[in-house]
Amino acid sequence: MREPDFNALAERLLQCGIAPRHAHRTVNEIRDHYDDLVDAAVDDGIPIRRARQMATRELGRMEDLVAQMSARRELKTWAFRFPRAAIVVYPLACLAVLPAVPVNAGIANAPLLARWGASLLAAGVLTAALLLVLQLSILFG
Repeated sequence: MREPDFNALAERLLQCGIAPRHAHRTVNEIRDHYDDLVDAAVDDGIPIRRARQMATRELGRMEDLVAQMSARRELKTWAFRFPRAAIVVYPLACLAVLPAVPVNAGIANAPLLARWGASLLAAGVLTAALLLVLQLSILFG
């Protein structure tokens, strides 16, 4: 038997709609329990490889855990519990947040925007000065 893949378990729980806080807490608890089982077996004089096999067997199949947790509605995210509400709320939230994105980007990049604005101003003044010189040369030339 192989050692359980706890990262795959977390990913599978998240894909089934389990809230991230519940999924990560469960995976951490199972990982700690697995480590405790292995340590206890090693303390009893069992070789590490055999201890890991015994701990994996004692934990059981991860698919069973995923199925049991997926059946519990209270562990799922609100979007999985209320999909029709999520269809309405998510776009409205994006619509409300969308105007704030450029403002936040502008605040975060204020020095860059100031340099860019100064460069545009200098380019505009230079272009206007050249056009003025050309107009005056046409007028007086």
